[in-house]
Amino acid sequence: MASYLSAVLLMVFLLSPSLATDNESAETNKDIVIAEREMQRANYFTFVTLINMVQDKVRANTTFLMPSDRMLSKTLIPEKQVLEFLLRHSIPAPLFFEDLKRLPNGTLIPAYEPEYMIRVTNKGRKRFYVNNIQLVSPNICIAGDSFRCHGINGVLKREVSKRGTPISCSHAAPPPAAPGPLSSPVESPPPLLAASPLMSPTVSPPPEESDMGAQKSTSFNLQFRESYSIMKNLGLVELGSSLI
Repeated sequence: MASYLSAVLLMVFLLSPSLATDNESAETNKDIVIAEREMQRANYFTFVTLINMVQDKVRANTTFLMPSDRMLSKTLIPEKQVLEFLLRHSIPAPLFFEDLKRLPNGTLIPAYEPEYMIRVTNKGRKRFYVNNIQLVSPNICIAGDSFRCHGINGVLKREVSKRGTPISCSHAAPPPAAPGPLSSPVESPPPLLAASPLMSPTVSPPPEESDMGAQKSTSFNLQFRESYSIMKNLGLVELGSSLI
């Protein structure tokens, strides 16, 4: 009997992590279904379709920034890039619009896409921007616990750096210099004057930092600390505090 109980307890112990993972997955699926219904009621049908294409890879505790159907109809998204597109439009924390408004202007917050940052700009009177794209429909997803979503008036894109002229090989020999015009004989320079106390050079002290520069530095430090504190409270500090 004792051996039987030991075997049962061992089985329960081994299955506990698996059961916990299944419960978390079921809760995430439940919340994403709730969020999708809210998106559809707000006419974001195309964004819901994109989520359904990669639903098993959608992470919990996410804020979606959703372009409208009209904006997405103008955007070509290959099937193999759907997940990348959604990660770029996802913030790794469930944030209400009121949470976003608390962030100081210019704060950079991380997206789920690696190395992609989103700069928030609050110009007041409902003029709130993410990477210069206006947030037009706040707090669309509010019913569940794991997901928040807001409508934006555009598509977040990764900037592509412009290619410059090709760089020549550093080991190549330099081109021969073009012959210049014949110059007149160079006159010898005049003799150097003897140094005297009146002609000795003076070295001026380095300019001190202006009051304006000190004020700017102090203002930046205060803004950094404020951004850090807010992002820590919102659960973003581990991902984005070093990039504020």
